[in-house]
Amino acid sequence: MSEISPTPAISVVLCTYNGEHFIEEQLRSILAQTSLPREIIISDDGSQDRTLEIVREVIHASRDEDIEWKILERKKPLGPAQNFGKAMKKARYEIIALADQDDVWEPAKLEILSSHFQEDPGVLLVHSDARIINDQGVAAGSLMNTLRATSSELGFLASGQALSCLVKRNLVTGATAVVRKSLLEAALPIPEGWVHDEWLALLAGAQGGVSYEPLRLIRYRQHSGNQIGANKTDIPEARRRLGESWSGFHAKKALRDQGITKLLVSAPAWLSPDSSAVLEGKVEHDQWRARLPLPRARRFLPVWGRFISGHYSRYARGLIDVARDLSLTDG
Repeated sequence: MSEISPTPAISVVLCTYNGEHFIEEQLRSILAQTSLPREIIISDDGSQDRTLEIVREVIHASRDEDIEWKILERKKPLGPAQNFGKAMKKARYEIIALADQDDVWEPAKLEILSSHFQEDPGVLLVHSDARIINDQGVAAGSLMNTLRATSSELGFLASGQALSCLVKRNLVTGATAVVRKSLLEAALPIPEGWVHDEWLALLAGAQGGVSYEPLRLIRYRQHSGNQIGANKTDIPEARRRLGESWSGFHAKKALRDQGITKLLVSAPAWLSPDSSAVLEGKVEHDQWRARLPLPRARRFLPVWGRFISGHYSRYARGLIDVARDLSLTDG
């Protein structure tokens, strides 16, 4: 049995924007970790409330002099993805834990997730399940149940085959994620159209470097002020998605595929032929879908043919996207 390496030094990157209601509770949960971080970076995206004042109060009251604090401020908001992207560049240490301003970490989160990196040097990103809570902290189920993650998807996430499901949809929530700093060399800057966590997950998955921890290691707060949250895949959400315009839906996918195409063209040494083929297949399938005829009646046969060939199962969400491609319209 191989010897486990010493606990790595950890940077926490916490991005804020008008987070005065919950930021203190989150910071105190980070300071209560059984494995404390060496560095905490607060990157504020132009808050207009008391967020930074509360952050400084917590820093002043903190008695752990071994933790380095860094506050980054800007007046013009960049949005969550670019805020995290810029803040992660400032992290000094080998392991970087991402944090949202309104969650609560369980005490052993960093200890448990950092062990994945110690046990396997090939791990680039590890994420966990979470307990969803509301404004008042009342539990409302688990994150993976809310996302309706299947046993097959969870198996791919846990076995180094995450790319197989991540090309179809994102199941990695940034608030639960911890990454190895070397991943950032390939992942930054975050391409337009992508959220930071899904892009980091895709690139880690393309390298076989995603690890999944089934324990619920944070209390993931969902409320009306969330900039990004876990969408329930229920009937109202399905209706919303099927109510998108055809052109708008495919414009978003084309923008995202530009990031994948740029990656493929650059042909980094770490990108294996198998992973490259999966990403190429994803882009090709998206482009094929965008070229479908606008009259819905003329889409049925080509869509059904592609479904039978397995393209919708390999590069999209199966019958869910078949239904989308047969129903969306600009009219």
